[in-house]
Amino acid sequence: MLKINQLVKKYGDNLVLNGVSGEVQAGQVIVVIGPSGGGKSTLLRCLNRLEDPTSGQILFEGTDLMTLSEKQLDQIRTKMGMVFQNFNLFPNLTVLDNLTLAPQKVKKESAAETTAKAKALLERVGLADKADAYSDQLSGGQKQRIAIARALAMSPDVLLFDEPTSALDPEMVGEVLKVMQDLAQEGMTMVVVTHEMGFAREVADEVWFMADSQIVEKGTPEAIFDHPQEERTQQFLAKVLAQ
Repeated sequence: MLKINQLVKKYGDNLVLNGVSGEVQAGQVIVVIGPSGGGKSTLLRCLNRLEDPTSGQILFEGTDLMTLSEKQLDQIRTKMGMVFQNFNLFPNLTVLDNLTLAPQKVKKESAAETTAKAKALLERVGLADKADAYSDQLSGGQKQRIAIARALAMSPDVLLFDEPTSALDPEMVGEVLKVMQDLAQEGMTMVVVTHEMGFAREVADEVWFMADSQIVEKGTPEAIFDHPQEERTQQFLAKVLAQ
């Protein structure tokens, strides 16, 4: 579904991605872990060209995203749901309107169709009773579950998660990870940047360890967590798993 070839991203003289390559198959859950500043979020934002790579290639379902106009990119982005660290809900809209806006405006779906779908998605994330609420009436965990439902409302082929739990109080993390776990079990293709090692171990099909602007090591959760080959991976895991 996604193929990344030799992706480079520079900000001036600062090299943030240095020849990153990888593949994401349909139905796969890829979890990207690593120290802050290693390039994880930049990689994720390059996948749908929210950030423009300096060079390299990104193929999505066979289409080279580096060759597309902004209008063509907007069409592709309807198939790539994005869930951000800080929710990005529209505060002036109800929860229901947050979910129905894009499908109506972008995909020209009817109000009846989008409302029915939105209510089903709210049920799915355990927030059916919050349809008429506004975001300032919700907890952080509830906002993030709404953000996931909003991404799903566009019926995407892949979901990209940029540290979805890092802005949450610890007691709210579990409710968001549970929704993500359910999606993974249903076969949703997902690329998840996270510091939640338990989630990576339990849910990932493949773990990518990123540090120093590169993917240092890739493997199954068992291979990465129990038998890491690279010294940089070993150092990172020794530090985070000891906490």
